[in-house]
Amino acid sequence: MVTMTESETQLGIELVPINAVRMGKSGDVVLMMHGWGLSLDSMRLLGELLGKWNQVIIVDLPGFGKTPKPDADWDTNQYAERMARYIDEQQISPVHLLGHSFGGRVAIRLASHFPEKVKSVVLINSGGLQRKLTGKRKLKSVRSKLLAKACKFIDKVKGTNTFQTWYTPKYASVDYLNAGALRTILVKAVTEDVTSDAAKVQAPTFMLWGEKDDETPVEFGERFNNLIKNSQLVVMPGKDHFPFMDEGAHLCASYILRFFRSLDKPAPEAVQEKES
Repeated sequence: MVTMTESETQLGIELVPINAVRMGKSGDVVLMMHGWGLSLDSMRLLGELLGKWNQVIIVDLPGFGKTPKPDADWDTNQYAERMARYIDEQQISPVHLLGHSFGGRVAIRLASHFPEKVKSVVLINSGGLQRKLTGKRKLKSVRSKLLAKACKFIDKVKGTNTFQTWYTPKYASVDYLNAGALRTILVKAVTEDVTSDAAKVQAPTFMLWGEKDDETPVEFGERFNNLIKNSQLVVMPGKDHFPFMDEGAHLCASYILRFFRSLDKPAPEAVQEKES
């Protein structure tokens, strides 16, 4: 079933119609948000597995899949605000938030700014931190920045277009090259640091990380684990940036469902009081 909400403008944030699929008929609501350049289809298998015990809603974030791009170039705070309003529109608060990569950035912002709407947070290889560069990776970054400045200087002096015609195709990321109309939003996202918001997250948080992820490395998960007080981290051996794809969906689902069940267990103090 596909659901759409009406497009309107409120408080300066364009409420683009959100395309979504629903799975499951009972249990808590799990709101799932995909990574950059993907759509709800990337999370469909994991959603189906979680939907056996929960009500699952997987969305196309604005600008992806069948959800239109916002008129303005949003940052992740605005994405979070839009999804917070979606939660209100659907009357599903509080939800378990599940975000992968870019969706994880949005989940952290949302949980930080709208804690009353969030029961728990699940982050899968989330972005949102600035990478610590060392050794060859640091030298490569410095060289790339110097080349970019040199190309822009040459273009300014000679009226050429070296930065766009030579530097960008050679050194820009695949996401940047494929971003199209979302390029400014992508640049905002990758340069944002959600450290302060992560430290404010109050909801219980569970993190799954692929051991071999080179886009958002395991050290991101370790840093988030230190920032978010009530959190736990599981690193999945042999998995990359997409540990929930194909057969990995079953393992991820088992971890996530176990986490959800743990939230419903009474606190040890409450158990002791009842026994006494």
